Amino acid sequence: MFAAAWHKLSEPDVFAGSLAAYRLLPQGLVAPVARVLPIVEGALGVGILVPATRSAALLLLAALVLVYGTAMAINLLRGRHDIDCGCGGATHPLSWGLVARNLVLSAAAVIASRPTLERSMEWTDALTLVLGVLAFYALYLMADELLRQASRLAQIKRAEQD
Repeated sequence: MFAAAWHKLSEPDVFAGSLAAYRLLPQGLVAPVARVLPIVEGALGVGILVPATRSAALLLLAALVLVYGTAMAINLLRGRHDIDCGCGGATHPLSWGLVARNLVLSAAAVIASRPTLERSMEWTDALTLVLGVLAFYALYLMADELLRQASRLAQIKRAEQD
C-alpha cells in the first residue's frame, strides 16, 4: 500500500492521467480523486499496522482493490488493453492477469482480517513470519513483472497485427 501510494503522490499528474484514461469518472472528478486515493491508500497502510484498526483497514483495503480490479475489467471488456493500470512505478498495461492479481490480493486481505488466536510469539514464530512475508513479497514482485512483460508482449503482437 505504501509503495503504491508513494508512486501516486510523487507523480500526481501521471496518476491523474492514468485515472482519466479509464473513462469511468466525470472529468471534473479526476483531479480530486487522484489526490484523495493515494492518501486513502496510505491511511489504510497505517491502519493495517495498528492492531485496533487492522481488521477494518484490511476489509476496506479489500474493497478498494476490488474497485481497482473492477475498473480494469470494465476497460478490458471495452477492448482498452493499452492504458496504464495506474498502479505506480513502471508502465503496466491492463491485463486479465492484473484483475486476477487484485482478486487474490483482496481475498488475502479478507482472510488476514479474520480474528487470530492469542498466544505468545516465540523467536521461531517471528522468524517464520518475517521469512514468509519476504517470500510473499518476492513472489508478488516476480508475478507483477511477469504480468508486465506479458502485457508488453501482447501489445507488440497487437501492433504487428495492425
